[in-house]
Amino acid sequence: MTKFVQLLAVVLLVSVSACGKPQATCSDEDSKAALQSGIRENLEKIVLVRSKDGDGKQIVGVSKIRAAIADLKLVIDNVRTTKEDPDSTKRFCTGNLRIVFGTQTFADADKAREIAGLDDLASVAEAAGLEKGVDYLKGDLDYSVQPTDDGSKVVAEFDSADGKLDIFGEVLAASLLRSPLENRQRIDQENAALAEKQQQEAIDAANQATLDQATATRRSADEALAAVWQSLDADVRQGLLAEQRAWIKRKDASCKVQGLQSSIDPNEQQVAIQNCVTGETRSRSYELQGYLNDY
Repeated sequence: MTKFVQLLAVVLLVSVSACGKPQATCSDEDSKAALQSGIRENLEKIVLVRSKDGDGKQIVGVSKIRAAIADLKLVIDNVRTTKEDPDSTKRFCTGNLRIVFGTQTFADADKAREIAGLDDLASVAEAAGLEKGVDYLKGDLDYSVQPTDDGSKVVAEFDSADGKLDIFGEVLAASLLRSPLENRQRIDQENAALAEKQQQEAIDAANQATLDQATATRRSADEALAAVWQSLDADVRQGLLAEQRAWIKRKDASCKVQGLQSSIDPNEQQVAIQNCVTGETRSRSYELQGYLNDY
């Protein structure tokens, strides 16, 4: 009977330690469960913030975020107590946290970050001192645990200076944003292609109008030259025929060279050729008019 009383006294002493307040340690199951719950809650908050557009509109639905977080595998080991106070129920802890995201999540996150012009996960993990595996991220996490006053549950809190949870949340947010970002990228590319097409059509229309004008001016010059030629006496025309044919060959060859040298754009080359022919034709008309004045 005496041994039973002594044993009972020990049990009562443990249960009412710290002035009768309920206790929690860094490594007991309730604390680990609270830690996992706290990690998931914090990840949800981080992902919610990261998955909004510039106007604050939620891009990824809450239910999808929660489902993704629920699929994560959390492993907590090597738990250490870093600080405790005999007059307080709060314990400060450090544990090694490994979150298994899955290879597809990593692939989606890397693609989303690539679209956004950000560093890949390997670079981010290295900068944060995290170990990156094929499908997981791993690193030490500082946190604290404390039971509620009534002892009904344990609450886990995280050091705000420890940015590792932000990185874990960033990875998950990026993976969920891949599809929306790809859709936006596709729309942007389609809009850019449409704008480029419209711009090119406007340029082509302007170029064609310029060519049409140059062609019309050249035709007018041709008609004026033909009128002068027909106005010449038949004997004069016969005497100038060989010269006129030589002039035509020289004009065509010279203007072709001038057109080719003016630009690499075929339309601009044609405009240059038409303008050259117009100038040569007007000069020839002026020369032939001299024969009219002589007779």
